[in-house]
Amino acid sequence: MKKIIFTTSLFLMLIALTVISSCKENRTEVRQYEDFVEFISSSYSQRQFSSKPISDEIIQKILVAGHQAGSARNAQPWHFTVVRNRQLIDSIMNNVEDGNVLIVVSGPQEEFGARFSMNFDCALATQNMFLAAQALGLGARMYVIPVQNINDNLLPILELPNPNLRAKIVLRIGYEIEDLDARTAASPRQPIENKVNYLN
Repeated sequence: MKKIIFTTSLFLMLIALTVISSCKENRTEVRQYEDFVEFISSSYSQRQFSSKPISDEIIQKILVAGHQAGSARNAQPWHFTVVRNRQLIDSIMNNVEDGNVLIVVSGPQEEFGARFSMNFDCALATQNMFLAAQALGLGARMYVIPVQNINDNLLPILELPNPNLRAKIVLRIGYEIEDLDARTAASPRQPIENKVNYLN
């Protein structure tokens, strides 16, 4: 009888430990999500970059993050062109520091409905890379002003694999300048209460 009670008690203790362990794991998982939300909330568009070079390994991680973005009907319409060439960078944008990298995100030129969807998909991919760059310790900024010049004058130089592709957005990445507190000087958000309404 004592043996049965001992066995039962041991069994219940194991169950309790499993539940407690599971709860701890869940709390850790929740905390990780909270950290991620905090990270997104603290991200910002970098304005000043250092000339420290970026490794190919880091660039590859950023590209993978972009390629993991969701897309309508899983079309994955984006194409990423990594630009390190100094002359081409100067043709795309002014005042880019040595060591910075431009990623030109291109997508198909389609009829209005599909184009809107594919532009949105390309924006999602760019946002993924924007956040990935910051998570890896770099600054990042997105630009649309250079797009017209790229599409009018530079498409052949980009060597895109499909003649139907057009530049949609340019992502600039580079290391932040050491000891420069740009984060606290970033443009503040408007109160979220002004941007949200609830329909219950």
